[in-house]
Parts: sequence; C-alpha cells; structure tokens
Amino acid sequence: MIADSLGDQTHRGGIPMAELHVANPPVAQAQSGTFDELIFSRDLNEVHLLLDYISGRPDVHISEIGDIKFPNRLVAGSILSAYEVLQRICEMRYPPQPALDITARADNAALLLSVKDKLNAIAYPASGVTIAYTYIFLAETDKSIFGKTRQEPRQTRGSVAQTAYPGLITSAKRFRWFHKGVARVGAVLTLFAALLLWIVVFGVQVTSRFEEDQKSAADLTNQIYAQADKENAALPAGQQTHDPAPVRCSDEKIAQQSNPIKLLCNQWSYYQARYDKSISDAASFANHWPSKWLMWPFPTSHGIQQNRGDDYVAKQENIQSITLVLSAYASYVLPVVFGVVGTIASFLRDIGNRITCSLLAPRDETLGIIRLIIGAIAGLAVGLFFTPASVAAQVHSGAGVLTLSASAIAFLAGYGGDGFFRMIDAMIVRVFSLDPPSRAPVTR
Repeated sequence: MIADSLGDQTHRGGIPMAELHVANPPVAQAQSGTFDELIFSRDLNEVHLLLDYISGRPDVHISEIGDIKFPNRLVAGSILSAYEVLQRICEMRYPPQPALDITARADNAALLLSVKDKLNAIAYPASGVTIAYTYIFLAETDKSIFGKTRQEPRQTRGSVAQTAYPGLITSAKRFRWFHKGVARVGAVLTLFAALLLWIVVFGVQVTSRFEEDQKSAADLTNQIYAQADKENAALPAGQQTHDPAPVRCSDEKIAQQSNPIKLLCNQWSYYQARYDKSISDAASFANHWPSKWLMWPFPTSHGIQQNRGDDYVAKQENIQSITLVLSAYASYVLPVVFGVVGTIASFLRDIGNRITCSLLAPRDETLGIIRLIIGAIAGLAVGLFFTPASVAAQVHSGAGVLTLSASAIAFLAGYGGDGFFRMIDAMIVRVFSLDPPSRAPVTR
C-alpha cells in the first residue's frame, strides 16, 4: 500500500514511473553495499584475525567453535560441525557472490556474527579489537628492508586489521610514534643518568677519601705528640723539644727523633701525602671536563685557585663546597632522573607485555600518557616522604638487608606510580583521621 500510494503521488507530480524505478535502486544498492561491507568485509577480516590468533595459542583450539550449534540450512534438524563451520567461513568472500539470494546472505551473516562472538570468547582476554589494534600498531607493510615497495603487493596481518577496523588506523599510528618517541627519550635519559651517576659516584669517592685521609693524618699527628710528650717528661726542661709534627718528620729533623717517633713519622708522611693528593684530586675533579659542568648550576667557590706566585694550588676548605654540590646531585637531581627512567621503563614494559598478548587497545594511548605523568610525579615526590637514612629505606630480602639509595627509591616510585599513590591515599586517611569509605550494604 505504501508503494502504491507513493507511486500514485509520484505519478500525479509528473514524474514517470520508469524514472522512479531508475532513481531508487542506487540508494538501495548503496545501503546494501554498506551493509555487505560491514558484515562481509570488516567482520570477515576480524574473524580471520581471531582464527590466526587462536591457532597460535597452545591452550585453546579453533575446534571449540563447534559449540555455537549453528543450524545447517541444507539438512533440516542438523547442526554444523566445527569443520563445516570453518569450511563455510573459508568459502565466504567479499563482495558476496551475486548468485546468492537474500536468504543465503542472511544465513552467512548470522553464521559470521555467531562465529565472531564465539571466537572473541575463546580468545579472551584478547578480542578482535585488541588483536587488530596490535597488528596496526606493529605496522606490517609490503615494503622491503630497504624501504622499497615490492612489485607484488602482499596481504599482511596489518592490512587485514586495517580493513577490519579502519577507524583504529589513526590512533594506532599516533600511538606507535608516541611509543617510539618515549623509547628514544628513555634511551637518551638512561645514558644521561648512567653518565651522571658515574661522575657523581666518582666525586663522592674522591671527597670521602679526603675525609678519611684527613682523619688518618690527624690521628698519627696526635700519636706523634703523645710520644713526644712522653719522652719530654723524662728530660729536663732545657732539653725538651716541642716541634710540630711537620718539623719533626722533615728531612732535617727526622734523624734526631727516637725510633718510635721515626716509625710514626714514616706513617704520617705517607698519610699526609695521601691527604695532599686527595685535596688536589678533588680540586681537579671540580675543574676538568666532564665533571666540571656539574658545578656550573651552583655558585660556589671550589677547585684550583691561583696564588700570588702565579701557581695553581688546591685549598682544603674548598672540598666542603664540592661535597655540597655532589650532595645536591645525589639527594635530588639523580633521584629525579631515575624516577623518570623508572616511569619510562614501566611504560615500555607494560606495552611490551600487551603486544605479546595482543591486548593493545585504543584506550592505552591515553592511559599511557596518564601513566607517564603519574610515574614522573611519584618519582619527584617520593623524596618528600622517604630518605635513605629512614627505616623505610631498608627492606628485607632473602640474603639479608638491602639498603636502598635515594635514587633507588625514586626509581621504584616511578616504576610503580600507582602503588605510591595508593600509599598516599592510605596516609591521608590516617593523618587527617578520615573515616574509611564504608561498604555498601549487601541486599538480601
């Protein structure tokens, strides 16, 4: 009736019926083409991706698709076996065969949707979307290793995935470049952190040796004075000597000393030479590349200075300034750098695990950005709550007690940013005496 009335109105409007029949079929064909593309092109490619993924897993088998119990339209009252289902899927092509009537096409579409639903259940936790997104992310192309396109184009998993989900192409490519950028930044930052750690550790060793040699030289000086006082106590006042240790141990006076003092002077001369050498090494460390650039951000007086005789000498009072600069790097700069390195390592490792299991999804692009920001914040803020000297900086391992440095704590915080902020949430409840969120009552 609708067609008749529409035809009558069209006829009354002056449009011949023949023109009506010519104008309508293109619209119907376009709608039919869109439907066929959605079902027989995209869904068929998704089913092939799922079959390829499942066939490569040892814990599941594609024979499980026989559980869909799809009726066999050729034999009344029977259902398709797993082999027959696979055979029907392999026979499907896009565009559909023109000889198939609407009933056969509908039966193929229903079978395709049923198989896709079952394959997604078998492939769980992966799905057709995550498998396609992973393949597009990995970017299989028909280009050779030298960047030239092969003469005979080949069908790859990536091209099948792009046909199944064309809307994911832009997101996957953008995420791929973002992932590569983070990996490059992580590599550069890791090399920078290694270089900075090497320089800072060497500087700390140099300054700590200065402190040790200073203490050893002072102890031997006290022993020399104690031995001299002991010897002076047995002598008259006119024969007593009160020369300082450098004079007693000089080449001119060493022969006049007793044997115990000579032995102490030998040790004192050795440690005094080490002490002078440590001062010179620390000053050279602060004035030569590459360690020299560590001192640029800090306005301190350090290193070798020129005296009145135009000779360059190192002063021991400058060692404290060098120690302060190294302490700033070890306590703040290095933890910040390693916190970011830990964040990038966690991000890359998580993406690698998802690629292995074909679990990449469009949401991972946004979640990855959020994770990088949260991890970096955790690496920066962890120094406000933990110090290497605190009890929390020591954890028990199977071999004993493992002491963590400030950089190690920052790396752990950056690597596990979510765990750090869960600790902050629990701390807020305790510090501010907030009531924990009550659970909703269970309805019986």
